[in-house]
Amino acid sequence: MTISDLKEVFQFVFKKDTEAAFFKPEQFSLVGENLKSFNITSTSCVLSHGVYLLIAKSTEQQYGFWSLSQHNPKYFEKKQLSRNKEQSWIKFALKSYVQLMNQGVDFCCGFDILVWGNLSDTQYAGQHIEALTAFALIEQLAINNTLDQTELLSHYEPKYRLVKTNTHTPHLVDKSPLAKLLKQNSNALEKYIELENQLIEQAKTAIEKRDTIELGKLINRNHKLLCDELPSIIPPEIEIMQTEAEKSDDVLGFRMAGCGFGGNTITLIKESAIHTYVEQMSEIYEFEADVQNSFFTAQIGDDIFKHYDIESY
Repeated sequence: MTISDLKEVFQFVFKKDTEAAFFKPEQFSLVGENLKSFNITSTSCVLSHGVYLLIAKSTEQQYGFWSLSQHNPKYFEKKQLSRNKEQSWIKFALKSYVQLMNQGVDFCCGFDILVWGNLSDTQYAGQHIEALTAFALIEQLAINNTLDQTELLSHYEPKYRLVKTNTHTPHLVDKSPLAKLLKQNSNALEKYIELENQLIEQAKTAIEKRDTIELGKLINRNHKLLCDELPSIIPPEIEIMQTEAEKSDDVLGFRMAGCGFGGNTITLIKESAIHTYVEQMSEIYEFEADVQNSFFTAQIGDDIFKHYDIESY
């Protein structure tokens, strides 16, 4: 299921276009995520498994909720949001509405929400939905982050943001290029593990100090480490993207994400340069791999990403 598919479903169910789409991945690290992905025994992988939430304002004072597991959407009036005894996934979304209302937010319009996820461990689905709903409502209502939502919207050098990509390519971790390399050359992997662990410790220090420049350098070094120690896992299209990213003064850091599946990348970049960057990287990847990437953005510290639709540029 892609963002485009979900948007079509949203339009069919709610008879309107999606205004924004958000994604919360199952796991994510700025530095050192490659080995973390490899060590996971399930089929989950950063950027491909998680929960999506699509949202649009409603002209009526009603609030619609729907997931692909429901036959029909459920609608509530404003006064019902805090009184409802809903036991499905909707109760987690309703909790976010109630929290915001308790903090003085006045909903001047209704909202329609579509949720879909492919988490490998569904026990965390409720947490994902609650966090996504709060994030989406704050963004849609343009609320200043003076509310008690710091865990959802952590500010960190607002002029820089993360751009993450995902090709939605089906894969199994144990079939990855990294897994094949392990069977062929365990010594190379052991050396890589040692060096990447050093980067992880340095990244922790940079994050604690909120040193964005240093963090960008560490992201670059993480990618260079892959290129130097495990070159066979980096697809040619990623190499081209990395070369182009290096040319931009707006990019602080770029690296491949995952275990060499292709397409998944992380970029630390100036917010003002995102639109141009997304267009450029989309063209490169689609030309080289004949696959269209999806793009998500977030602030450093967030693990919820707003989807960038390249068709709207």
